[in-house]
Amino acid sequence: MNLSRKTVLVIISTFIALVFVVAAVSDIILLQSFSGLERKILAQNIVKIVNEINETYPEISASARDYELLIEQRGLSFITSLDIASFVNHRVDALLCLNRDGQLQAGRAADFHRRLIAEFTPAERDDYQRMAQQGFAAPNGQAHGLAFAGGVPVQFTTRRLDDETLLLAARRFDQHEIERLKDLTHARLEIRRAADRDLPDDFSRALAGFDTTGFFSEVLPDQQIAGYTALKGSDGSPALLVRLSEPRLIYEQGKTSIYYIFFVLLVSGLVLCSVTLMFIKGAVLERIASLGGRVRQISDNRDISARLPVEGEDELEDLATSINTMLESLAKAETAMRESEERYRLLFERAPDSIIIIGLEGEQAGQIVAANAAAAEQHGYTIEELCSRTIFEVNTPETNQIAGDIIQRISAGEWVTFEAWHFRKDGSRFPIEVHAGPLTIGGKRYLIGFDRDITIRKVTEETDRMYLDQIHQLNSELARQASELEAANSELETFNYSVSHDMRGPLTRISGYCQLIIDEQMAADPALRTYMSRIYESSCWLNEMIDAMLQLSRLTRAEFVPVQVDLSALVEECFRDLQIMEPDHHAQLVCRDTATVVGDRNLLKILIANLVGNAWKYSSKVPDPQIEFGILTDKPVPVHYIRDNGAGFDMKDAGALFTAFTRLHDPGQFSGTGIGLATAKRVVLRHGGKIWVESTLGGGATFYFTLQPDCESFQAA
Repeated sequence: MNLSRKTVLVIISTFIALVFVVAAVSDIILLQSFSGLERKILAQNIVKIVNEINETYPEISASARDYELLIEQRGLSFITSLDIASFVNHRVDALLCLNRDGQLQAGRAADFHRRLIAEFTPAERDDYQRMAQQGFAAPNGQAHGLAFAGGVPVQFTTRRLDDETLLLAARRFDQHEIERLKDLTHARLEIRRAADRDLPDDFSRALAGFDTTGFFSEVLPDQQIAGYTALKGSDGSPALLVRLSEPRLIYEQGKTSIYYIFFVLLVSGLVLCSVTLMFIKGAVLERIASLGGRVRQISDNRDISARLPVEGEDELEDLATSINTMLESLAKAETAMRESEERYRLLFERAPDSIIIIGLEGEQAGQIVAANAAAAEQHGYTIEELCSRTIFEVNTPETNQIAGDIIQRISAGEWVTFEAWHFRKDGSRFPIEVHAGPLTIGGKRYLIGFDRDITIRKVTEETDRMYLDQIHQLNSELARQASELEAANSELETFNYSVSHDMRGPLTRISGYCQLIIDEQMAADPALRTYMSRIYESSCWLNEMIDAMLQLSRLTRAEFVPVQVDLSALVEECFRDLQIMEPDHHAQLVCRDTATVVGDRNLLKILIANLVGNAWKYSSKVPDPQIEFGILTDKPVPVHYIRDNGAGFDMKDAGALFTAFTRLHDPGQFSGTGIGLATAKRVVLRHGGKIWVESTLGGGATFYFTLQPDCESFQAA
């Protein structure tokens, strides 16, 4: 090729390269523009959603103003009588009046989207109290913001009714509100709580990467683009994370346009290249054809020692030189391959595990065509003897039953691992673990298997199986003993119930006759009257003991029916019963909290009756007796307590307090059967909770109990 043709070729090639470079740069700029445009649109939609959320607060404030006017006309009691229509009309879910101490004066909850009246949970009450404190701290008592009530995001606003009372109105930021926001942009909207520990990775990146405007965007793997922003809570920290995602339509349309541009350039380049090839055909292609013929001749003769003639001073000369260099490399590679084959042959022969190659086609199907020394030694043959046999002669009959399926799977290209049994030359059997797969050598298909003798492992497994059988036998024996123990307990309980009933008849007769003698015949003899009175009192006490024993035995058989139970109402009911029975005992009841739990109402009434009765009895001898009921909410589960300021006891005796028939005071001081606290403990245990006591001698006692499991972490406290 002369200099002019080379120059023309260089100019044409440079022109084509410049065209493609310009096109590539332009495409990159266009793609960046499309990407920026779709991010701008996404940011505008995010702003639209945030504005819509912020516009909710004036609506809630207007609703609160309406309720404020109604309260001025009708009073606070008006709130508790609100129906669902009022909540739907004002689009609020909660309305509360609270004082500066956080106490709820009046309140009503609903789900206006579903048109249902609801109840406040304890967690919601605590959260609304915190929102009310923000209202009291705000100028004119007017505050609004985003917070959480019982774990659910709410938008709230407050209005001060007077110096001591605050009105709070709230709307849940639930799925219905989210669906309403989706309709603004017709894009996919997802909202997560910023404090969640299991935030998806993209939300975590957004939380850490918001720009000065509070916006963050990124491209999702499924050809979606997502924009993020944070909704701040009433305390100023991010409360909710908002993600708006939509398909990258603008970006994809831009890419399609770019593809069209590249296609036009490609067609233009092909046309230009065709012209160029025709131009250089006479000067270049003939020499290339000559070189190609020599290369084919070398290939047909398989003579890599031959070399091409080197002529001229251009690229074809470099090509011939490169081919000669390649031929030299092939010669070196052939030598290296022979050395590699020798190494692999040595590895095959010296491998410690058995290696067997089996034919899969034609006359060699099933024939052992190669085996290493380890395989021959494992089977007790020489290598030549083993290679003269088929795999079916080495397999045991049960292994041959599955051999056909395994060979078929390997023929399909699968590697399999399985256990089998083989014969040794002396006829003995031994287990092996086989890892086998397909092998192709010289266009023929074979099976290669790596075998390992697992006799020791099988012996170990059999030993383990024997131990497991022994364990199963022991478990069966334990189950039988448990069944016998349950039957014995049932018989003992039946015996206790029968004896208690059999004792009641004689006791009733003894107490009756004693009462008759006292009333009619012995008024003149004071000493004898005293003796008969003691007999009567003892029979009455024994009758009470029988009733307590029967009640204690019934607790284990009573059906457990869980329902919502108001514990504070049970405490007040039991206290009123005691006041009716003993009007001269002027005790004061203080209920610190309202407690609603899930449990069996009958059993819980027995529990409360015993604990309140215990406090009533042991506070009867102090000047100002007081019984207090409350809840500790700073523990993992609610802890209820009943406290009195009565006689108390020394904590060194607390270990025996919940044992039946155990009393820490003399019967002359305080009456009782000694079964009440044992009954209380059994009720608590049936609810999965725990009960304990704290007391000082002369300083009263406090009985704590829970009605949920897992209280050990704070029981000691």
